[in-house]
Amino acid sequence: GVKCRTSFRLKLISFKISGEFAAFRDPSVTTNQLVYYIPSKSAVIGILGAMIGIKRSNNLGEMYGKEYQEFFKNTRIGIELESKEPKKVTFFTNHRSFKEAKTKPFKTELLQEPTYTIYVKTDEDSRKRLLAAIENHMFVYSPYLGHAYCQAMISDLRQIDADVQTNPVGEKTRCVILDESETYNLDFKFKYEIVKEGSIIIERHTHHFFNKEELDGRVLKHLIPINDAEIEIRTYFPITLVEFYKIGEYVVCTY
Repeated sequence: GVKCRTSFRLKLISFKISGEFAAFRDPSVTTNQLVYYIPSKSAVIGILGAMIGIKRSNNLGEMYGKEYQEFFKNTRIGIELESKEPKKVTFFTNHRSFKEAKTKPFKTELLQEPTYTIYVKTDEDSRKRLLAAIENHMFVYSPYLGHAYCQAMISDLRQIDADVQTNPVGEKTRCVILDESETYNLDFKFKYEIVKEGSIIIERHTHHFFNKEELDGRVLKHLIPINDAEIEIRTYFPITLVEFYKIGEYVVCTY
């Protein structure tokens, strides 16, 4: 069909975030500490909030405070995994079992030398605060990659005039794509083709989003291009959680 595109443009922020290690844990595994290749949206919102001083909560009885929820609601993120060949390092630590009164080895993973490009669309006030924090390297809370011992470096800050892309079919991307099917949108159709080198990693993350003003969550597939892979989107509809933006010759999937 004919592509329908809107004519207006929006300002996005992008920056690179990297470190020696990342430890974005898989919450479905409770005994061993297994990690993801990419952070979830909730983890990225936490990193952004830390930079500008938005706390999750000041109250032990609530998980997310009002300011944090507003920031979450107004912010979309996109992720590109820049690491050409992402690798995990595995080691074992001995933990003492109180039930059995003995020590047991537990498997722990870390992602080695990760680099991500993060794209951010947010409200004007938060955008200015993020720009100032990154430009001046003055963060209210130091950013880290999933665990306090995985300190993060921020670089390559950019402001981008991005075109809103209402139909991504036929476009190429190197960014993470959110698959809205399975537990959320049973009518969703998504087809793609790898058109340049590389390969795809698929991870299932709990994706948090606002549903009728309430914070909701579904476990959804995230497709992660690696090793310089480019994906051409062949089918992607109906879109409900995602917005696409055209930057140069590629689109960015934000959610």
